[in-house]
Amino acid sequence: MTLADFIEKSKGRLATQGTDALGPIAKDFASSALVRVFKRLDPDLGYRIYDRDWDVLLVLDAARADMYFEIAGRGRAELSCASASTEWIQKNFSEEYRAETERTAYVTANPHSNQLRPTDFGLLDEVWRTDWDENRGTIPPEPVTDHGISAMRSGEYDRVILHYMQPHFPFIGATQQFGRMQRENFGYGVNTENVWPRVQTGALDREAVIDAYRENHRYIYEHIQRVLENTDGIVAITADHANALGEWGLWGHRQYLPSPAIRTVPWDVRACSDERTYDPGEIEFSTRPAEEQGTEGTDDSDVDATVADRLRQLGYQE
Repeated sequence: MTLADFIEKSKGRLATQGTDALGPIAKDFASSALVRVFKRLDPDLGYRIYDRDWDVLLVLDAARADMYFEIAGRGRAELSCASASTEWIQKNFSEEYRAETERTAYVTANPHSNQLRPTDFGLLDEVWRTDWDENRGTIPPEPVTDHGISAMRSGEYDRVILHYMQPHFPFIGATQQFGRMQRENFGYGVNTENVWPRVQTGALDREAVIDAYRENHRYIYEHIQRVLENTDGIVAITADHANALGEWGLWGHRQYLPSPAIRTVPWDVRACSDERTYDPGEIEFSTRPAEEQGTEGTDDSDVDATVADRLRQLGYQE
């Protein structure tokens, strides 16, 4: 976010909320300044996924360790190397780990995969491109599970990663979702701000949103049980980052923040065997067209220009 963007955003808040917006504006300014400092310093914080032992990695987007432990009753807290998905992807799939990624199937519902080169992976299966659910306003877990199980059973890859969009907003596992994202602009329907700034400004009830967020953890945990029953090997469950719930005056997440509330994620390891309780059927993987295979991301295409706009509206990109 540029200074001009920040000023325009602050003017809008002041116009609609008056002096009540001064506190959130000050916190936003402070966190933006901290982001710029840490992005420049880029301290080596947190673990990298390929430095750990696993055959299958389940990534729950924006999952908090404490909420995960409440539901799973197991695991330990670890410090993620990132405080947002784009940073997590950049650090875990860097050139340093190319030999590993080339033998990995990465099945993902997260649009930040548009910054990756499919040729750097054994399989880059971007289900967000094909399995958007208009009614729920997100990428549901079912296609990630189906594609992941199919990739694992193929025996073609040394490692398989399933990156779910949940428990990230919208809270499709709760009674109240507090809006939804739109495929056209990856925004929030009539709401132009991320759910977390609306909580911070008092536009949404904090406890109600926290409860919905917690229920979305329960929802995705129930879904991943199918994976645990239908795969062989060491399965690790983790998150790319978490969401702050008022710690340091922050709500939600943004990249390059050192906040423990945002970087503390679960790490839960299981030894699994394929019980064959589920058949995903015939799967067609969501790979990019051949003409885009050699590009890093697809920054030169209309598709990825649209994706970049969506991500900015989500509050992901600076």
